Amino acid sequence: MNPPLLRCLIVDDEPPARDELAYLLSCLDDLDVVAMASTAQAGLQAIAEYAPDLVFLDIHMPGHDGFFVTGELAAMAKPPLVVMATAYDDYAVRAFEENAIDYVLKPFSEERIAKSVERARNLLRADGDGAGKTEMKRLLAALDLSQSRVGKRVPVEHGGRLLLLAPEEIVFCRAESKRVYVHAQRAYFPALAGNTLESLLERLGPNRCFRCHRAFLVNLDHIRSVTPWDNGRYLLVMDDAEQTEIPVSRAKARELKGRLGL
Repeated sequence: MNPPLLRCLIVDDEPPARDELAYLLSCLDDLDVVAMASTAQAGLQAIAEYAPDLVFLDIHMPGHDGFFVTGELAAMAKPPLVVMATAYDDYAVRAFEENAIDYVLKPFSEERIAKSVERARNLLRADGDGAGKTEMKRLLAALDLSQSRVGKRVPVEHGGRLLLLAPEEIVFCRAESKRVYVHAQRAYFPALAGNTLESLLERLGPNRCFRCHRAFLVNLDHIRSVTPWDNGRYLLVMDDAEQTEIPVSRAKARELKGRLGL
């Protein structure tokens, strides 16, 4: 008796990667690639339209990334199973592997794709329609996208890797040219696409961090000194290697003094 037809959908912004994955999936029996999408939003629309059993989802895409898609899928009553696709090396892959979340590493391997599909079939056999919801909860926990994410590690980009920074490592964050950068003691890194200073404040927690300016979020534990500036504003000196100076807007000055007990 043949297994039921597995309906798959591919979300990846790179046409060669989409085509390669579609070809590898077409070589497997009882599987149908019902649609492909090149952006997060198009992927969500296709998922709503085609109701696939399994989605191969690229992590890093312009605009909203794969993490955004998983967050949106969590609200579905019966989300599809998700396999994360990544070009990152083993350093990043271990972050998923340790949480029993499936992934495929680019360039794709025929054997690895077949294993992911078989794992999806096994989950569907065991849990039926509830498989997607169960796996989505595990995925969100592993990626720190659940509502309990306050104080969790922050994923940033570093040399083609997904680096996870602990909250205490982060000195400050800044917004510049539509991107957010996360500064540690001796280096800074681009935050994953889609992150804002507000979302990082939510992740790190308001007890630890303070939005002192429209372009800056600071870790209160890493403020070295506070200097009165002009027109009721203040200037912070952080304890990173550069002793970075960060302005405090006049609207935030009184709140900062209260937070620091000044």
